Parts: sequence; C-alpha cells; structure tokens
Amino acid sequence: MHHFEKTSIYLRTRSNASWLCFFSYVLLLAIFSGVALGKVRGLQLAAFYVPISFLCTMHLPLTIKRILLICNITFCFLIVSFCGIQGFLYKNYDASLDSSFVIQALANTNTDEAVSYLKAGLEELLLWGTSSLLVFILCTICLTKIIQISSLRSTSIFALACVLSAIFLFSFYQDAWRKRFPLFVYTDLLNAVEAQKDYWKEIKNENKGYLLSAKNLISHVAEGPKTIVLVIGESTSREDMSLYGYTRNTTPRLKEIEAKDELFGKAQEAYSTKFSTVPAFNSMLEFDIKAPKKEHVHLLALFKEAGYHITWISNQDDLGIEAEYASFADKMLQMNRQRGRSSASFDEKVIPELKRALSKNYEKKLIIVHLIGLHPHFALRFPEGTKATWSKEDDVAKSLKEMGRSRRTLILKEQYNLGMLYQDKIISESLDLTKKAAGSSPVDWIYLSDHGAESGHRGDFVGHSSKTLGGYTIPFLFWSNEKTYSQERNLLSNRPFRADWLSFLLLDLAGIKCSFPTDNKSWLNSAYRWKEPDVITSLKSSSSDSN
Repeated sequence: MHHFEKTSIYLRTRSNASWLCFFSYVLLLAIFSGVALGKVRGLQLAAFYVPISFLCTMHLPLTIKRILLICNITFCFLIVSFCGIQGFLYKNYDASLDSSFVIQALANTNTDEAVSYLKAGLEELLLWGTSSLLVFILCTICLTKIIQISSLRSTSIFALACVLSAIFLFSFYQDAWRKRFPLFVYTDLLNAVEAQKDYWKEIKNENKGYLLSAKNLISHVAEGPKTIVLVIGESTSREDMSLYGYTRNTTPRLKEIEAKDELFGKAQEAYSTKFSTVPAFNSMLEFDIKAPKKEHVHLLALFKEAGYHITWISNQDDLGIEAEYASFADKMLQMNRQRGRSSASFDEKVIPELKRALSKNYEKKLIIVHLIGLHPHFALRFPEGTKATWSKEDDVAKSLKEMGRSRRTLILKEQYNLGMLYQDKIISESLDLTKKAAGSSPVDWIYLSDHGAESGHRGDFVGHSSKTLGGYTIPFLFWSNEKTYSQERNLLSNRPFRADWLSFLLLDLAGIKCSFPTDNKSWLNSAYRWKEPDVITSLKSSSSDSN
C-alpha cells in the first residue's frame, strides 16, 4: 500500500509538471507571437498550435504521441521562425512579410544588396534570431514533457479536444485565416516574387504600347501650368457623411468648408459602378473607345504623354493597384508596408508627402493620393482616443435598433462613423494644403471614394456590398481656384456623377484633347449628359430605393 501511494504521488506530480509544460508552451508562443505580430495576428496563430498540442495530452498510443510530437515541433519551428522574421521586418521597415515592399525587394535584390540590408539591421537581426532560437528550444523541451501527460478518459476532455480540433480544421478551411499560417505565407511569398519578376518583364512593353497609343490619340494639350490633385478614398459612403445630410456630425470640417468657401462643391448624387477596389480603379482610370478604332486606353499614359509629372502617394499596400497604375508615376511613394485588413496605417502619413509634391516646381502636375480610408477593419481606421461628436443613444442608434440590427452591426456602425470623423480631418487637410499651394496658378482638387459600403441602412451588416446600393454610393467633392466653376456651383451640385467617367473629367481639366469625344461624360462640361449606371438602376429597382 505504501509503495502504491508513492507511485500515485509520483505519477500525479509528473502529470502536473507535464500540464505546467503545456500551459508554458502555449503562453510562450502566445507572448512571442503577440510581441512580433500584434495581438490579433498572434491570436490567429493560436488556432493552429493550441489544438494540435492539446492532442498530445490525450490518452493515446505512444506511437501516435510520437508522431504528434514531430508534428508539433515542426509547427513550432514554422511559427517561431515566422514570428522572428516578421518581428525583424516590423521593427526595421514597418513592413509585413507579404507586403509589396518585401515582395519587390526580394524580386529586385541581388546577393550584395541582400547582405547590405542584413548588415544595416544586424543588431535587430541578432536580437530576433536569438530570441527565436531560445523560444524554440524552450518550446521543444515543453513538448517532450507534454507527451508524458495521459489525461483521464472523460467526456469533458474528449469534448474539449473535439472543439479544438474543429477550430484547427476551420482555420485551414477558411481562406483568409489559412493564409496566416507561416507555410502558406512562405509559399504565397515565393509565388508573388516570381509573379513580380514576370510582371516586370512584361510591363515595359505593355506601358510602351499604352504610351504609343496615347501619342496617337492626343490631338492638343493646353499650354501653361496646371496642377490636379486627385484624392481617392476607400469604402467611404456619402450616406454616413453629415456633409450629405447624415444626422451624426461625422464631417464637421468639410461642412464648414462648404459653408465658407464658394469654390468648394459636391455632387449630391454620386456612384461607383464597382463594389471592390481593383475593378473600381480599372473603371476610373481606364476605358475603351470605339473611334477611330476599338482600343483600350490608359488615362495615366495620356497624362504622361501630355507632359504631366505624375506623383503617386499611397497608404494602401495593394500589388494589383501598384502594378497597374503606380508604374506610370514619375515618383512613387508607398506609405503603408503592411498588407491586408489588419493593416493599421493612418492616412495622416500622406499629408507631408502631399505638401512636398505640391511644392515641386513642375509646370504640369498630377498628384494622386490613395488613402486606406475606411477599409475594413473599421476599428483600425481612427487613432485611439478619437471621440464621437454624437451620443451612443442618438437617432441613428435608435433607428438601427428599431430595424432589428444586431449588436455587432451597431458596434461596426459606431467604428465606421468614428473612422469617417477621422477621414474628415484627412480630406480637409489635403484640401487646405492644395489651397495654400495654389497661388495664381490654376489648381483643381478632387476627392471621391473607389466604392461605398453598406452601413446598416439596408441590411444587418457593415462592409463591402455588391447587392445593396450602399456598396456603390460615394462622395464626390470638387474644388478649383478657377472662378468659372464657382458660378455654376448650384448647377453642378445637382448634376449626378459616376466614377467610371472620372477619366473624361480629368482629361477636360487637364486640357488634353483627344481624337475621341470626352465632353458628354465630363461632369464640368456644359455638354455633359447623365446616364445612370445599369447596376444602380437595377439596385434602385430591386430595393425601391431612390437614394
């Protein structure tokens, strides 16, 4: 009996020590991934390593436990090494591993340049490398102890294992989550690098073709200086702007500008014809013509051929946009080096660069500013401490509750509106800078969003929408120091605007005349003839929405 008690105490002590190793393992990876990647992405990785490590605690044959041990050590190595690499990149370059900054650097860097990069950040590299190695060794020791656990065959343990296994399988099934697993990140990175190299081989010839086409299409370019500032927002719906009558005071600065500046105007009714970014950009900056022959035309090629210096300032790390459009820029400034929805890069970064671009002494300038705007996640689109100018139980909240909107929608609506309040600051500051730089030279400023967002008006959700009008309703704001336009302010305000006709407006403003007609699609032109986009007519008809 005495020997049996000793054996029981020993087994319990060993089991407790093993459980301590399990929790230590989870805590070590959680802390390290949280420090390297941030809380949200660190938590996403936990869905991969917690379930598979918990299986080691189950009452299983030794052979299976040894296989699980090898799997866990492999997972641990992938996760720890990824966190070390990503932590180094965040600290030194504020860049994620899958960002265009890293992809282009890998695609365009030789061995000497790579060594130079590593030497420049040698101290941080050694810190993250040593930390990763230490964490991996400690985690491996913990894992060898964890397999010594032999949980009792209880219903609760089995149920917990089933739940964790379901989370594990769902993490690999769900596309956005699966892409967070290091192995897929590395695979996607290698593919993206190869694709970038292939693209660079083709882009020169493609751009030459667009430029040659532009040369043949341009018939006249107005003489004299001209500056055009085009600010493009993201997922910004006019339905949530107090400038457009929304009851929450989300755009106080723009409202003040409208009241005081007669040169400032807006289209009361404006729509995108697309509900996502890349197609929206394609519709705004490219178009097809039928005369003199059927041809695809690139707006920036026309501007470049007309002698405009093009500056592209972006706070979105989007390879598709950058490859298609920013390659035409004389100056490309990428302010955001973190890809995806979890990118927390505030748009105020673009303001100093816009100021510098405006100060450059080029006779003809086109400055394009691409904001991250209100790209989901909305909680990341305004600085901490941003205070609402409305109460939480205002008419908007009451109306949403009366419509039966969920608590999640109410929370996202609040975040979306706080983001709009921050956008009000950025948009108005970009306009203020443009005004100050204008002087006596002709300057035009335009703001619009690539597409809108549904924000609880027509459905119990907030975000991109292809099936409700909110996904297409956008703001369109205009300022020019040419007095002619201010005299037509009321007329222009009541003139609808569609984003896929933006190119024709920009050509008109730039004084670029082409061999195809543009006047009937240029919002400022007296020959403008409005035609409602088919997608808008269809949505209005299906929802009986006349917004």
